[in-house]
Amino acid sequence: MEPTTPRSVGPYRLVASLGRGGQADVFLAIRRGPSGFSKLIVLKSIRPDLETDARSREALIFEARLAARLHHPNIVQTLEVGDEAGHLYMAMEFLDGQPLSRVVRAAAKEQREPGLPFVGAVLCEMLAGLHSAHELRDYDGKSLEVIHRDVSPQNVFVTYEGEVKLVDFGIAKAATSTDVTDAGVVKGKPAYMAPEQALGKPIDRRADIYAVGIVAWELLTGRRLFFAETAAALALKLVSEETPPVGSVAARSPPLVAAVVDKALAKDRDQRYATAAEMRSALEKALEVSGVQKASREE
Repeated sequence: MEPTTPRSVGPYRLVASLGRGGQADVFLAIRRGPSGFSKLIVLKSIRPDLETDARSREALIFEARLAARLHHPNIVQTLEVGDEAGHLYMAMEFLDGQPLSRVVRAAAKEQREPGLPFVGAVLCEMLAGLHSAHELRDYDGKSLEVIHRDVSPQNVFVTYEGEVKLVDFGIAKAATSTDVTDAGVVKGKPAYMAPEQALGKPIDRRADIYAVGIVAWELLTGRRLFFAETAAALALKLVSEETPPVGSVAARSPPLVAAVVDKALAKDRDQRYATAAEMRSALEKALEVSGVQKASREE
């Protein structure tokens, strides 16, 4: 569908295409109501060619059910899930801002480095949202063992008002998931995978913590942690190459802050922080002792 082609899904009128994923198209849409009411939303709609594909429908339904239960200021909110004549869709809040990846590219283009107050605020809010997702429980109190599996600068959104939101739980894993990954298929972005994830081994929340460590390393150094021409070569680097300590690349980074990031990037997951809340607490303390005040939304 061309972005300018008028079309509606459920009560939503599609305005523009925002992208296409493996199982769904993403649109900017408007919901209209009485007395001139209108609201911008983001609509994730199953691709027309996959409407009858049971596996794709099941994946989108799982994502929608999980997303609808994630209520936290640092996680994008799902507003509604619908099925119009077999066409599945989910409506999410519209975020007026930019993905972190684009913010970083814009700063680099202008030869500016993201300041420590900004970096500290983004990381702490990312960790707060992750911890909420990791701690999600079923109605009987049993942990759902949610793992995002795709924490990256592309999936962290920074609004113009200074909010930080985790987005896209499309490949998240949970104890209730019926997802079965095909042999040899590893889900997630290779550049932001924990070593155990890259190897296709069982993972837990500490894989997400490692991914936050990569995001933090790159924000502090202004460089990619690992780069390779192919996903396989990148996975090999993640598993076999030593991770350069933050301080060896970004000498001006406060040592206590660098130490927090280095711990998150331990190859052995038992040496990482056990929870995102633990890492956030350590980072906040390191920032405070180092005399760095996190940026506020008013700044």
